[in-house]
Amino acid sequence: MKTSWLILPWNEWRRRPVRTGVTVMGVSLAVAALFSLVAFERGYRRGLQAELDRLGAHILVVPKGCPYDAASLALHGANWPCHLSADYLAEIRAVPGVKAAMPALMSALRDPAGQLVVYVGTDASLLGLRPQWRIRGRFPEHGAEILAGCELAHRYGWHVGDAVRLPGLTNVSATICGLLEVTHGAEDYFIHLPLAEAQRQFRRPNELTHVLVRLADPTRLDEMVRQLHGCGAGMNLNVVPLTHLFRTFQQLINSTRSLLACIVVVAGLVAVVGVANALLMAVGERTREIGVFRALGASRADIVRVVLAEAVMVCLAGAGVGIALAVAGARSLEVWLRTRLPLVPAGGFAAWDNYACGACVLGAVALGALAAWVPAWRACEVPPQAAMRGLGGGW
Repeated sequence: MKTSWLILPWNEWRRRPVRTGVTVMGVSLAVAALFSLVAFERGYRRGLQAELDRLGAHILVVPKGCPYDAASLALHGANWPCHLSADYLAEIRAVPGVKAAMPALMSALRDPAGQLVVYVGTDASLLGLRPQWRIRGRFPEHGAEILAGCELAHRYGWHVGDAVRLPGLTNVSATICGLLEVTHGAEDYFIHLPLAEAQRQFRRPNELTHVLVRLADPTRLDEMVRQLHGCGAGMNLNVVPLTHLFRTFQQLINSTRSLLACIVVVAGLVAVVGVANALLMAVGERTREIGVFRALGASRADIVRVVLAEAVMVCLAGAGVGIALAVAGARSLEVWLRTRLPLVPAGGFAAWDNYACGACVLGAVALGALAAWVPAWRACEVPPQAAMRGLGGGW
């Protein structure tokens, strides 16, 4: 019996491939749901934190309106429905505790091929918020200069020093004074230009879309939010603490995760019932053989080991198939989620995750152990004499 407790379940798989296959698929669906849930939650949290960290600011100041929409616009680039007066910038910078305040005017246009091009008008204070940036060349200082993201430069074949027509703008040229190296963020597709030039080109004199604020002491975040609300322009601003924004989205995701977790639990219970039912059928078919093994000296522990091994093998096979299904469908799941979440990280967030894989494997083993309990108990309770007089197939 030392080797048969692994060989015997494998022989049963070969004899009942359809039943085993259906059982494995039931387990795989539960595992795929679990893997997708864990990988999505962890990936979304990492991606959102990286997006907010990439801003380099502690507070986002935007026009009145939905702060979540404004945060998404500031991160990914788009046309803004409302604007701030540039006069507010001086009042924001005058608040004690504000280390830096970067103004921005953002606008999105379509090039002749229909592709989106995001323009960001700002000043050199942006570099203080982006210490991780690597620029080939320099930051634009004059009206006819731009800093292009690496992906955008690759799209149009731009190089430092080139004089180019600005896509989406009519008869407007500029010199590429710098190329932004890969950031793995939305900035790879942005064109940065001086603030005054952006205000002139987009006919938004003395207007901004948002202001990024970095604090001298981030531990005073709540106090600084109150001070910004209390400044002269406070009634016309929406002051969004990015850490609070992160926590708000995490609460939203946690609520969604609770609902999805209920679905995973139901799928797991269905899988347990399916595995237990398949094992009960197998035990019933092999009653006589169980009696033979007991008569030859097999202990109750040996019988339990065989049933448990079969259950765990089925569940591990289902785990492998389920993880493969989840990874294969991760891209489609991500595309679907991007149309339904209010703020989505620029990079992928539904993909391979070692933690999720480990959780699925351990969950499959636990599921197999749970499913094997009743069939194993039934197999052990059959008297050897009665079992040998019964009917059944072979191992």
